[in-house]
Amino acid sequence: MPDLGERGNVMGPQPIAAVVEPPAAMFAAAENLLNALMRGDHASVEAMTPAQVRDEMLRIAKEIPANRYDKFEIIGRARVSKHFFLKARLTGAGVEPFKFQFRLGETDGKWTVREALNLTGRRSAWSR
Repeated sequence: MPDLGERGNVMGPQPIAAVVEPPAAMFAAAENLLNALMRGDHASVEAMTPAQVRDEMLRIAKEIPANRYDKFEIIGRARVSKHFFLKARLTGAGVEPFKFQFRLGETDGKWTVREALNLTGRRSAWSR
């Protein structure tokens, strides 16, 4: 590889800090949410969602047919302050993959959904 010279003069994005690994409790909350969505358990989804986001999250939950998706994968994540944005894809036999983005935040030791957006059928940098 060619010598790029002084690293401070290199163009392009540079890491500005060490990567912060999300807490295990956040991943557990995301897994609980995604499993509840795949089961069609709207009560569990509602329990993880504050009032200001509940309508959007329940709209997403109703678009996911119960017990048709059998696995999920986290395909993107980002952190802003102490909130984590996750992009997930649900897959199953005979159904189109379902993609959506949600933001999890912690209050008093409980992780809740702060924002949600259905990405299925959309084209953007987040939905590729």
